[in-house]
Amino acid sequence: MKIDKAFRDAVRANYEAITGSQTFCLLWNENMVDEVIPILQMGLAVYLDKPIVVLAPKGVGIPANVRAMAVAIEEFDPDDQASLHAAMDRLARSGKM
Repeated sequence: MKIDKAFRDAVRANYEAITGSQTFCLLWNENMVDEVIPILQMGLAVYLDKPIVVLAPKGVGIPANVRAMAVAIEEFDPDDQASLHAAMDRLARSGKM
């Protein structure tokens, strides 16, 4: 299988960025499967053994395997920007980030 140069470059750039981080924060989106980069990033976070924290809109289905890997999950109201900021603050105060 021939790997596209753009994909290889994206892997390298994301690998370097995630390697340099202490924690991987995933903003959950049920349509991530339609995009390549979020799935690539999640795989790299697992590969690099980074603690994973998840920010998710209230009511979305987060798979059991993602829940098992996450060190913290916070939900927010997608129609309320203040709710997102509050969820981010809770994660920051939790000491998991």
